[in-house]
Amino acid sequence: MKFILYSTFILLLAPCNASKKAAAADTNAKADKSKTIVITYERTVCFGKCPAFTMTISGETMKAVYKGDSNVEKLGTYEKSISQDELTKLADAFEKYKFFDMQDEYTSMITDVPSRYVGYTIDGRSKKIKDRYNAPAELKEIEKLLDAVADSNGWEKIKDKDPE
Repeated sequence: MKFILYSTFILLLAPCNASKKAAAADTNAKADKSKTIVITYERTVCFGKCPAFTMTISGETMKAVYKGDSNVEKLGTYEKSISQDELTKLADAFEKYKFFDMQDEYTSMITDVPSRYVGYTIDGRSKKIKDRYNAPAELKEIEKLLDAVADSNGWEKIKDKDPE
């Protein structure tokens, strides 16, 4: 009788361990995939006072690098750490808004319109979109998230490399 009770108890625990192992494997797979993420964001100048900067976020280094060119508070090169949660939030937005299904370019014949370039790489798949005019709301939402990272606190100025 004790044997049956112990056997039943062990059998009941086995699925728990299996589901815990599966959950751990899923978490590890997501973490490995997030290491392949590279997000690039660039805003260009216009004839007025449009902010111009570039920003790159790396899942491998968990760092963001910002280079302010003109009409921004942070001129020069800055760096900050990115948390796994921040990176996941950004990656989820790219998936939610179907970034890879969007057109490569949204443009206009107007010459004074600044451009925004959004690039996203994950797990070997890459796409870059030029947004100059009339981009879909989904791309604008991604740009808002990237602007929020660029405008966030925690940036530290790093020494600009001397010209060679």
